[in-house]
Amino acid sequence: MRLKTTQLGYTLPADVTRRVSIQRLRVYISADNLLTFTKYDGFDPELAAGGYTNIGVDRGIYPQARTISLGANISF
Repeated sequence: MRLKTTQLGYTLPADVTRRVSIQRLRVYISADNLLTFTKYDGFDPELAAGGYTNIGVDRGIYPQARTISLGANISF
């Protein structure tokens, strides 16, 4: 089982954002390839099932990168 993509965000209340001349402000954190739950001993169980490898052998292929991003959506 894998937690592939997730995002957690918060939109600040309008009365707070209007004080600084912003209509809307949303801050968020996003993550890709965050968690993998498996008994597989290699780097990435998805790669072991692809056409480039034999089942259970990674053959030096790199696993999928874990990416964590912070951001903000601002409307003026």
